Amino acid sequence: MRVTAEVTSLISRGRYTNRFTADILQAPTPSRLEGHQIQLFYAPAALTAEVVPGSRINAIIQLTALRGLVNPHSGHSHQRMVFRGVSGRGTLIHHQTLSAQPNPLKSLTRRHTIQRWLDDSLSASSSQVIQAITIGAATTMDRQQRERLQATGTQHLMVISGLHLSLVGWGIFRILRWVGLPITHCYLLAALAITGYFWISAQAVSVLRASLMCLLVVGAGLARSRIAFSDIYWFAMIVTLLHSPWVSGLPGVWYSFTCVGVLLLISNTQRTKPQSGWLRFLVSFKTQVLLALAVMPLGSILTGFTPLIGPIANQVAIPLMSIIVLPPALVSILLFLISEALPGSWVLSMAHGLLRVSDLGLQLFWIVLDCFANLGVSLTLARLPVLYLIIVFAAFLTFIAGLRLLPIAAVMAIWLALIAPKLSRPEFATLTLQVIDVGQGNSLLLQTAHHNLLYDAGPLSRGGFDAGAAIVVPALRSQGIDQLHQLIISHGDADHAGGQGSLERALQINEVIDPSHADCRTQRAFKIDGVNFQLLSWQAGMNRNNRSCLLQVTGPGFNLVLSGDIEVEAELALVSQLQGNVDWLMVPHHGSRTSSSPALLNHLRPKWAIITAGFNNAFQHPHPEIVSRYQNRGARLMSTAEEGALIFRADREGLHWVSSARPARQRFWSD
Repeated sequence: MRVTAEVTSLISRGRYTNRFTADILQAPTPSRLEGHQIQLFYAPAALTAEVVPGSRINAIIQLTALRGLVNPHSGHSHQRMVFRGVSGRGTLIHHQTLSAQPNPLKSLTRRHTIQRWLDDSLSASSSQVIQAITIGAATTMDRQQRERLQATGTQHLMVISGLHLSLVGWGIFRILRWVGLPITHCYLLAALAITGYFWISAQAVSVLRASLMCLLVVGAGLARSRIAFSDIYWFAMIVTLLHSPWVSGLPGVWYSFTCVGVLLLISNTQRTKPQSGWLRFLVSFKTQVLLALAVMPLGSILTGFTPLIGPIANQVAIPLMSIIVLPPALVSILLFLISEALPGSWVLSMAHGLLRVSDLGLQLFWIVLDCFANLGVSLTLARLPVLYLIIVFAAFLTFIAGLRLLPIAAVMAIWLALIAPKLSRPEFATLTLQVIDVGQGNSLLLQTAHHNLLYDAGPLSRGGFDAGAAIVVPALRSQGIDQLHQLIISHGDADHAGGQGSLERALQINEVIDPSHADCRTQRAFKIDGVNFQLLSWQAGMNRNNRSCLLQVTGPGFNLVLSGDIEVEAELALVSQLQGNVDWLMVPHHGSRTSSSPALLNHLRPKWAIITAGFNNAFQHPHPEIVSRYQNRGARLMSTAEEGALIFRADREGLHWVSSARPARQRFWSD
């Protein structure tokens, strides 16, 4: 449809596609889109004109709803977008700029100017990080950088937080006091600097919270009065939620407030101020350890694991960021803005020099994180019930509140050990099968009594979305799984093998089997925990689909077939090797018309037929003719596009459907 829209964010640049958000100002009446915020994607090479943040455009867009992927442990993949006010996603096909020049007084225009200067002055990877920590730009950091941050527990350094606002306010205050200005003027100019930084940043919720807290501290200094940090904390939380009530649905907001609250509580229990540098280091390290322990239960919900190296890594990474990287970056941006208003070559040269210093500090930062990431060991945490997490957190707060309550904390800790939920696994000779919702692609987890097998790793899209890292790894970690005994890749297409690299970096994988592996070529059969597994492949296949590595799973009372992307030729070649009348079949090639031949279906006669396909996918899978073939043979069809993730249990009584994630996780904002 054709719409008129205003670009309301910076352009986040990826390897193949860029993205931005836009407010719809005018749209066809039946669409009722006016007033909605949409996230739009586009391929830069496909557009003749650049999209300018802050401008108004006439655009032709193709929209899709925020249907997303739904998995039992990670929930709706688009939930965060909904609670940030985004109503839908779409592709920008063509646009024409209406406004000649964006308003220079808007913060978005200034941020865009800074973004272009950073892009011109630094490498792509360095520019994206500097943009994130200075102006709050949404980053598309490369996969290696994201993994280093996660492995060391330092992701919080990549967003604007209290650290940044404190550096700005405290730095301005101390410099002005050193110059000799009256203290009242110092406080006022520090408040002005904090407000200005809030204006030039993304003005996200974390920035709002940090700005409010810093301004209250400055206000207390101006009034020559003392305000308890707890009062500042609660005031900032109340104002933040009143200003943006929808952010209450974002786990990251509560994670941020929890961290700040714990830090304040720990600081209140510090009776004496250490004098020597060594003692200050020990107290700081103790604070990092206590903070890591406090947020560990919450981490089981958000990430599923806790890097044990985190407290040590933060002891080094935080000073590096707050002394070597961030200050010269902020000053260089300030000088750049001054050079825009008062042109002067020496000012711009100084800005470039400081930016180089910040870039060198950033390279050192990544080297240090590499060292810690290689040493790091993570603790995988199963997703725990919310009530249990509340009790654990209350016990921890009781412990650090004072030694007088230590006996109560000890009793609670013992009680928690007794009532802690235990992870259940299948019994011997039984199987649990989870079809993970990864969109247009495959990833299936098979669990026996003591082993975890994964069939396919999820897709990797041209736009850079890695379902292995974003969906599969969190799904496994949320169940306490940090080891795969076997990863079976049916074939090398990106929708099946795209997430393999992320899985190999995040998890311990004992063995990887793909069509070139000897076990697949020789069609090896093996037995695990009383369940029989048989690998099958047609090595004479003329394409990768037909050379897919199939997996047939049999046990007392059940028979399953995982079929990869085989097409009719491979089906006819392999049908004689497959057992007939199966309980469960993964529909070949996502329900493509080139697969699911009558010969195969007449032989297998599946009771359950599962289609792993993305909603409204470009290939139009499954084909209606294929759906009819299964229905005519009495198979019960289920699709991840409609049901989300699916869980089945196989035992001596046969195969049983346990749950579908989408119907079980209905939300008022989802379709």
